[in-house]
Amino acid sequence: MALKPIPKGVEISDSITKHIDKRFISSIDLIGSGDVELTIDRVEHLETIKYENGTTESNVNLLYFVETPKPLALNITNIRSIVTILGTNLTKAWKGKKVKLSVKKVKAFGEMRDAIRIIR
Repeated sequence: MALKPIPKGVEISDSITKHIDKRFISSIDLIGSGDVELTIDRVEHLETIKYENGTTESNVNLLYFVETPKPLALNITNIRSIVTILGTNLTKAWKGKKVKLSVKKVKAFGEMRDAIRIIR
């Protein structure tokens, strides 16, 4: 499968945290909190989502929690973790189950970055 080219963006020279879409849980929300246990409310799929910075993304899965209105945009790593921890890939069975979110250093885009990971 050929990768789609990334269009040229606009260079950022001010505070990077200012450019994070605050409607979603990010690693910045959790840094210094340790592992955070949350209760799954539901999973929603969006064909297309438009972020605050104007970019769009297709086929986004959002994990909502009882304790916060901010969803977590699910990546394949976190989906696999939830399936392993809860023992099912049926999202209706995830409702009411607790998972822990943790900030981990991961290699992404050629450098080490903070990322949210679902842990046991």
